[in-house]
Amino acid sequence: MPGPPLGYPSCVITREVSAPKTARSVARRAALAVSVAAFVLLSVPVAAFADTPSTWAKQPHVSGLQYLVVLFLIPAGLFIVITLFAALPSMISDKGYEPGQSWRSEAEWFGGPRKGVEAADELSSAQIEAAETDRGGTSGKW
Repeated sequence: MPGPPLGYPSCVITREVSAPKTARSVARRAALAVSVAAFVLLSVPVAAFADTPSTWAKQPHVSGLQYLVVLFLIPAGLFIVITLFAALPSMISDKGYEPGQSWRSEAEWFGGPRKGVEAADELSSAQIEAAETDRGGTSGKW
């Protein structure tokens, strides 16, 4: 008895190589390219090339240094100040817990008794059995 067939588990449809492009399809693609190019060129706002009206007040000249200060140095300074304010508390305080050292803080039990870690010793056997039979988190019953 022959084994299972090799290859795809269902029918694969292949397409034959299409015939060379016709002049009509080439003309259609060329017309589309020309219309897209015309749209892009005509959508450039022409008003951007206009000169300012003569009735407007003349603006003072802005030097390259002023340009750099406003666009680069002020934002960079703000970035540095905000970063320092965010990192300053952790730089001032101690290093906290480091692997290999004993725990120096209060014990914490997330999801434990509401009264704290000391309340774990006060649990009755009925509460322990009820906790073992319940399943699912957030009071979910699975």
